[in-house]
Amino acid sequence: MKDVEFYQLFEPKSSTYTYLLVDKDSREAVIIDSVIDTVERDLKLISELGVSLKYAMETHVHADHITGSGFLRSKLNAKYVVGKAADLDCADILLADGEELQFGSQTIKALSTPGHTDACTSYHLQDRVFTGDALLIRGCGRTDFQQGSPLKLFNSVRNKLFKLPDETLVYPAHDYNGHTHSTIEMEKKHNPRLNLEKSEEEFTEIMNNLNLPHPKQIDKAVPGNKICGLKEASELEPNEAESGVPEISIEQLLQVHLGNVNVIDVRSPREYCGELGHIKESVLVELDDDFKERLKNFDKEKRTVFVCKGGKRSAKATTQALELGFQHPMSLEGGMMRWNELKQPVKK
Repeated sequence: MKDVEFYQLFEPKSSTYTYLLVDKDSREAVIIDSVIDTVERDLKLISELGVSLKYAMETHVHADHITGSGFLRSKLNAKYVVGKAADLDCADILLADGEELQFGSQTIKALSTPGHTDACTSYHLQDRVFTGDALLIRGCGRTDFQQGSPLKLFNSVRNKLFKLPDETLVYPAHDYNGHTHSTIEMEKKHNPRLNLEKSEEEFTEIMNNLNLPHPKQIDKAVPGNKICGLKEASELEPNEAESGVPEISIEQLLQVHLGNVNVIDVRSPREYCGELGHIKESVLVELDDDFKERLKNFDKEKRTVFVCKGGKRSAKATTQALELGFQHPMSLEGGMMRWNELKQPVKK
């Protein structure tokens, strides 16, 4: 590709390909189909390359793994992108067919390719297309769950993807046989399900008789991906600190919508607005003689995370919350010092 650095990464558990595309001049980047199990690898590569991640893009709501895009968004302030038909409240951008996004001087175009799921979207950039599960190398995504439709998929491939130039490189979301890419021409000729000699009726017959096992991760992956890969607050499991006080790490906290959690900063007002700043979603309730009384104004059933400079005062606050009958109080491990070390956004 002209003026673009291209990285193809692989997650073996779900045989998923993740793609990182970097505009050479601006160093802006997009990532396609990140996986939560390998998100630290992706973060490391992004850091090593010195790029700014602008978009974390999904080809569809996956059923075989949980996306890492929500985590990347929280860490790098990228925009979460998925096809419009996904209708995800947690997404930043819902792309319709034909819509384009810019990163640096590059333009990436969304192609609506439903059939595996209604929201399946392929992304076309220069000489290649990222097809998700709509078109695999010598195959395609299954159509027996999650709004699957052989008719829709046949039309998506034949009337959308196969209309691209023959030399267009095909990069799918998965491969199970060691292939890295194909071309539109090769798939037209050799895809056993979708080659140009196959009729719509033949394709439908093939897809309706695959008799595939139920996806192992679907019951966890689909609900997780419907909230952009972020864990629900009710799924948060606190760690047990040496003092016996429940703790939560910053990494764990970043995997939830902070609107689902009470984040209470127990420092002084001067510290709250001082050098370390504070978490934007937090409220200030200073740990003083009236702390317990003011804490009674908060919902005891809701997950509550206490924050201070380094963790000592938040541990004391957690203990007092437990005494008041709070069901899920936690101390933020490392406090605002650790928050700043990880370069998380602050408000002053």
